[in-house]
This record gives sequence, structure tokens and C-alpha cells, in this order.
Amino acid sequence: MRPPLAQERLEQRPDGRLELTLKNVWKDGTRALLLEPHDLLVRLCAAVPPPWFNMVRYFGVLSSHSSHRAEVVPTPALVDQARFSPVAAPGDQLELGLGLHSVRGQGVSAQRKTSGRSRWGWLLRHVFRADVEKCSQCGGPMRWLEAATKKDAVARLLAKHGLAPRPPPEPHRFAPFGQLELPFG
Repeated sequence: MRPPLAQERLEQRPDGRLELTLKNVWKDGTRALLLEPHDLLVRLCAAVPPPWFNMVRYFGVLSSHSSHRAEVVPTPALVDQARFSPVAAPGDQLELGLGLHSVRGQGVSAQRKTSGRSRWGWLLRHVFRADVEKCSQCGGPMRWLEAATKKDAVARLLAKHGLAPRPPPEPHRFAPFGQLELPFG
């Protein structure tokens, strides 16, 4: 993955315009382009393909319309969906009613997702190796006590845990070394 143009070839001139040095000299002798910052952004945006646009095209046996494609392209292995999204225990997930439905089987009620998303606890354990579903002291299952969704509830919970109810400080905004700063707001 390369950027659309090299930073070494882009230079800001004293008058505010940008000079883009070309890799190869054009037939008419042009060695660089002078652009306003907005014009450069317009050209860069035009180079971005639309969503879901396939950048790789297959021809011959690998094309989607080939009658011999099934003989060449292997079929994907069946993935055990229970491994990635196991049935949640009661109280494990917040019941928001967004794409969830109740499943009854053998007298046990469980929540199962209709989408292919994984549970938050599994994701945290898989990515950060942090098991948030088990208590670190007794090893028992963790359960939701409360979810703060309103400002008052958030402030009350922060005060209960000894934290000040204020937003985190703004990060320092500066351009990385060698990065061209453009006057956009």
C-alpha cells in the first residue's frame, strides 16, 4: 500500500501554492505542476475508487463466468460458527434487542445472534488476551451490574469510583516530521 504521491515530490511554495515534481518529464517539457491546495485534494479524491469496486479483475479460467472455475478454485473450508460466536449465557450480553432473538431448547433460554458478529468478551480475549468474562479473584463469571447511557448516570458512576466527571484532555495536534501542513479547518 503506497500513498498516491511521494512526500519528497510535493513542496509548498512561499505563495501558498503546491509544487508537485513529476517522476518523468512530459513530452512538452513539463517537469512540475503548480496546484492550489484545494485542487490537489480534488485530484487525490478523484483517484479513490468507489466503495466495493473490484481493483483486481480475473480473466480466463479464474473469471466468475468460466465453466471450469469450480475445477481450479478450491471451495472454502466450512468454518465452525460456534467457535466465533458461541451462544451467550444469560446476563452475558446487554439485551438491546438489535438483531437478537430468543432461542428455546430443552428448557434453557439463551440469546443467539442473527448476524455473524462475535461477542465482545470473546473479541477482547482474542485480541488483547484479557479475559473480561471471568473474575480475576474468584474465577467466577462476570455479570453486568449497570450500563450508563445518560450523562447523569455516567457522572454518578464516575463519582462513585472516585473519578472526575470531565472529558479527557485534547491531544496535541501537530504534523508529523516531514508532513506538509495545509491550512484547512
